[in-house]
Amino acid sequence: MEDIDSDHPEFWSSRYISGKTPWDLGDSPPSLERFLKRTRTPGKVLIPGCGSGYEVSAFHRAGFDVTALDFSPAAVERAQGILGELRHAVVLGDFFTHSFQPREFDLIYERAFLCSLPPSRWRAYAERVAGLLRPQGQLVGIFLYGEELDPPPYPLTDVRADQLFGDYFQLSHTEPMADSLPIFQGRERWQEWTRL
Repeated sequence: MEDIDSDHPEFWSSRYISGKTPWDLGDSPPSLERFLKRTRTPGKVLIPGCGSGYEVSAFHRAGFDVTALDFSPAAVERAQGILGELRHAVVLGDFFTHSFQPREFDLIYERAFLCSLPPSRWRAYAERVAGLLRPQGQLVGIFLYGEELDPPPYPLTDVRADQLFGDYFQLSHTEPMADSLPIFQGRERWQEWTRL
């Protein structure tokens, strides 16, 4: 399995099956909980690359209509097992080709999905997010910045983020993460990008 790259479901399924998931916080991040407390108008949210799906419960409690997606069958099975009554919110599918109905979301939540993708897919990610969000919708969440050491993950730089999102979004809020996982410590930022 090690010769399969991170652009394939088998790469991630092998990690979920073997328990090699150092990106798994085991709960919804405190930064998301703080964001949800100050968000007054819940709507439709998409969580691509949802992994274990902890954030589904957080968004649901805040009144959002949640759709979570992962292309790894092992991740979807794990998330559905964790979520119980909310298991219906998690679907198996490819973010880039899945037919979302309806296609427009108020919010797309990012957590370790973009940085799991090879940079050759980043432009397609930005275009897909922009195409799925309503005008003034938001791409929010936790973004990894820094140097590429032993990918994945593939971190952003400020220049690359501006190149990726500048045509579609305006950065409305950014702050360093005080509650990162040890493997991401000092390299994560909570960011809110508003669709132009």
